[in-house]
Amino acid sequence: MNDVIIIGGGPAGSVMGSYLSKAGIQNVILEGQNHPRPHVGESMVTSSTRVYKEIGFLPILEREGFPKKYGASWHEIGGREAAIVFAEFPQEGIEQPYTYHVDRGKLDLLLLKHAQGLGSEVYQGVQVKQILFDGDRAVGVRAKLGDQEVDLRAKMVVDASGRQTLLGRQLKLKRNDPIFDQYAVHAWFENVQRGQPDTADFIHIYFLPVERGWAWQIPITDKITSIGIVAEREVFRQYKAEPAAYFEHYIQTNQALATAMAGAVRANDYKTEGDYSYAMDKFVGHGWALIGDAARFVDPIFSSGVSIALYSAKYASEFIVESFQTGDFSAEHFSVYERKIRAGVGVWYEFIRLYYKLLPLFTHFIRSETHRIEVLRLLQGEVYDRGEVPVLAAMRQYIETVEKNDRHVFRKQLASLSIDDLPMPE
Repeated sequence: MNDVIIIGGGPAGSVMGSYLSKAGIQNVILEGQNHPRPHVGESMVTSSTRVYKEIGFLPILEREGFPKKYGASWHEIGGREAAIVFAEFPQEGIEQPYTYHVDRGKLDLLLLKHAQGLGSEVYQGVQVKQILFDGDRAVGVRAKLGDQEVDLRAKMVVDASGRQTLLGRQLKLKRNDPIFDQYAVHAWFENVQRGQPDTADFIHIYFLPVERGWAWQIPITDKITSIGIVAEREVFRQYKAEPAAYFEHYIQTNQALATAMAGAVRANDYKTEGDYSYAMDKFVGHGWALIGDAARFVDPIFSSGVSIALYSAKYASEFIVESFQTGDFSAEHFSVYERKIRAGVGVWYEFIRLYYKLLPLFTHFIRSETHRIEVLRLLQGEVYDRGEVPVLAAMRQYIETVEKNDRHVFRKQLASLSIDDLPMPE
């Protein structure tokens, strides 16, 4: 009998294993693939540093030389740039004024090894087929080991299977977002012009002249840069599934992006990503919990994915530790964890919806003396106390003011999505 079985060895699963091992709780991580796995490049938010520090992972990030990320920059279609610097808002428990850009394949492998070093039992290439239940209580998993399927028992099962959403699919909990249907085409490039020296290592986001369209620029190494084009799936369909044509067309629609890519040379094949936003009806049950993308996935425009993975693992681990102290593995016990994560992800979700409505007017809030620090808090991942993000109400009010005035100078720049279609968080 295992104490905890963790399904998935991505950031959520590895951080969960790390916290549990540090608390002296035996845990097994079952990862279906063999690391390093291919994965789109990722840009961290600074609040992630707090979790990395708690599990002792920061020295590894420094040792491996991941590019340091000191801020973020937005480029309007005509070429004007607006930027933020993370040092403007020092965060409690974080001493460094930067976070990291990462090759996710490399990061995930390092995190998994770190969990193993702390005491997690790690098995790669082991496919979990289903979660086993006794009534409504999770009691283990059925996994494929080579040509055999075996049942492994546990007091607690944590689903960190990412966008496979294993338990969510098994229990039919998954609900796709009714509004967002984004589609991305991305690749890695050499010889990208990253901009002015003071912002060259920032994440760069470029507005595109299509509804909810944007592009990312993320340094992966000193030579390799990840570039991605994102728009509605219907926009991509117009290119008859030709990623290169879609990608090249929209590169030329933003002056700054076209300049950055003028001499770029592609270093790998184009990849596509879809199914951008979904939620589960519930995140916890008797003897089980969902963390990371297995629980909730929101459009990744603000690099929120890994941050949510890390913090859901952190918070869920705290309740699991309590469970082993009290013997209470009930859904009621874990309900506080669910409310906390729903609240935090809900802030991300509302922020992203309002952001898409404002494009490209969002830069108004970046340049605003009143709201700049509040926006910075959000962009750094400080989202678990809704009372500290009044800028969301300000963004809504700004949209309503523009919408109600047909002659407003910015009226045509708002997305067609009505403010009434932008619900408050769950």
